Amino acid sequence: MRGAACGVMVAGAAIAAIVALAQSQPAISYVASVKPNNAADARGLSEYSPSGFLNATAITGRTLLRTAYRVQDFQIAGAPGWLATRRFDISARAEGSPPSQQALIQALLKDRFGLAVHKETRESELFSLVVARNDGKLGSKLVKSDFDCDAYLATPRSPADLARTGLRCAYRSNPGDFTGYAVQMSQLAQVLSFFVGRPVSDKTGLSGRFDVVLQWMPDNAAAAGDVVGPSLTTALQEQLGLKLVSEKGPVSMLVVDHVEEPSGN
Repeated sequence: MRGAACGVMVAGAAIAAIVALAQSQPAISYVASVKPNNAADARGLSEYSPSGFLNATAITGRTLLRTAYRVQDFQIAGAPGWLATRRFDISARAEGSPPSQQALIQALLKDRFGLAVHKETRESELFSLVVARNDGKLGSKLVKSDFDCDAYLATPRSPADLARTGLRCAYRSNPGDFTGYAVQMSQLAQVLSFFVGRPVSDKTGLSGRFDVVLQWMPDNAAAAGDVVGPSLTTALQEQLGLKLVSEKGPVSMLVVDHVEEPSGN
């Protein structure tokens, strides 16, 4: 769960498959410690080892839920408020064959938090990403790429190769910044959904891959008043020649039927 802030909207079929898998998968054998973290300035961090170790500091149940089911905040319904505010220190170690990170966290949520969920499709507010100008002209920071990602991704590369060649067929994203090299518009739309708090669908009609540089002033920086820069809406139009159009449509939701605070141990 450590890394750049970047969310991915999951399609309804994907959420349904994850929920069904969680309900049908065999029991995972593991040992775990779950303790409340009441530090006033706590910041959540988490790491998972392929060998089956999960270590989390000051993590919220809502963060665990997002990771376990690959959803964003706007796709979670029915969750009590404490799930986003109470923090926990968690140490878990799987026994036997190491499960995936998702499977281990799902088991932990079910066993220690009493979690029960189901998938549901609801009508909700969403955005469509479209070309802003009627003549179809794009911004200077959105440039068509002819890089052959299929060939590039099919060739194994060492960490040294990756460090030397830099970002290829991928993106980096943090609050206030998105940089992509040979990425598709659907990838940009998925990342934007994290920052605007709604699903974003790609309706640009732009096929192929693009080099993208998008920079804006995050909402928290704007509130602090110590950073000057364009809003995300303005940056999209001025830098990329794109805009977000508000619409309504079906959104796949993860509905929390039951959850309870774990007893510390």
